[in-house]
Amino acid sequence: MLKLVQVDNGQFDLAFDDPAKGDVDAAIETVVVAALFTDAEAPAARVDDRYDRRGWWANPDAGSGLWHLRRQPLHSAARREALVLVEGALLDHGLASVTVTEQSSVGSVSGVFMQITGSHNGRDFAMSIPL
Repeated sequence: MLKLVQVDNGQFDLAFDDPAKGDVDAAIETVVVAALFTDAEAPAARVDDRYDRRGWWANPDAGSGLWHLRRQPLHSAARREALVLVEGALLDHGLASVTVTEQSSVGSVSGVFMQITGSHNGRDFAMSIPL
């Protein structure tokens, strides 16, 4: 089975599933990664250039709007908006609940780490993903 794996900040690649994990665990990780890091189309008021609104041609609303948040400073309003976008994208993909934890690192560089819990195909799960 193929899955999406994060190779760098915001960059993903396809890889074969780790045989130590069950297929269900790999499926859950792939659903979460695809939901969060697929670029949903930005609202017209958010991006000036109508050709730079991104979005997948078959379903412009698929994914999340995290990509356009990366274009602005990571202040408290942007953090709150990121939490709302993450929760909405995951709930749209059928996950039951989302908890997001923010951690600050040395030198005023902020990192947002998400703790995600929910249920997928009748199986409960918990995982962490850095944004």
